[in-house]
Amino acid sequence: MIVSAIFFLLGNASLSQAQGNYSKYVNSDGQVSNLVVQCLGLSGIVIDGEMKEEKWPEPIYVLNSRDLAEVVRVVQGKVNPDVSWFKKGERWTMSNSALSPSTAKEILRLGQQDFGFKNPVLPKDKKYQGILILGSTAQSFNNRVLFANELVQGGTLFNSVYLLVGRRKLEDFEKEAFSYLSSVNDEGAMAGEIFSRNAKSILQNKKMTAYSEPPEGKVRATTESTVRAFMRLKPSPGKYLCVSNGIYVPYQELVIQNVLDKHYPKAGIVVECVGSADKGVSDFATDETMLNKASDFLDNLSRILYNLDIRNAADSKFKDGHASF
Repeated sequence: MIVSAIFFLLGNASLSQAQGNYSKYVNSDGQVSNLVVQCLGLSGIVIDGEMKEEKWPEPIYVLNSRDLAEVVRVVQGKVNPDVSWFKKGERWTMSNSALSPSTAKEILRLGQQDFGFKNPVLPKDKKYQGILILGSTAQSFNNRVLFANELVQGGTLFNSVYLLVGRRKLEDFEKEAFSYLSSVNDEGAMAGEIFSRNAKSILQNKKMTAYSEPPEGKVRATTESTVRAFMRLKPSPGKYLCVSNGIYVPYQELVIQNVLDKHYPKAGIVVECVGSADKGVSDFATDETMLNKASDFLDNLSRILYNLDIRNAADSKFKDGHASF
């Protein structure tokens, strides 16, 4: 099964209970869920032989089946870039031409209500080897620091705290949101400034920073490159609690674990990602805002499915008798 075999690094311990509910995305047979099919339909992608709903737009692409690998190829733009959910560039500028304001609103409703992003994701255990606070825009990073404060106030125990950040030029809206960032021009410095001002002392006393330069060919650091920077600090084996937020929680849990399993299979490190609830959008949001948020949601969903497909392929190798991949 995809989900039950996702994490098998710590001996025989079952770790599926510490991870997100991936059955909302794909079943144990490698078929995408009804929720994913809803999002596909709302963006003009339908399954051959399955009934089209009235609220869906006219189809612009027909899939042969619900097979995860096939769906991933399409939503990642490998088959037809015009129907791709995956978008390059920054998420706050994303746009998907297949969406209308009404379909965007319905996708966001599905995200909040059915996928459950209106709710926070809380730790499953009491004690962790460490806490990883993942880099983001200034507003989101501040949100993650405040959420980490709540975790330790609630009794979460840990040995160390890592800020996973990388080189990225700050945007004007980040500096406008926090006046003390007016002269700061890099994500790493921004994260350090926000953390020093807003993190609880128990977090500050155990802080280390994993800072990544952009990989070759990239203009900014990536999640993978920050994980590699984290591993250069030689963290102890065990379970780490990653702090993200909203719709990014399942994606970042998956991508971090995939990087660890691929490049550091003997490290004995497992991640569990938590984060605050997604704020959604106001009923009075502009069409532009609605379309941007829905485009970002689909882009993130394509990344979740892509990383689940990696896990699915790895699981198949594992079941065939290959313990490493």
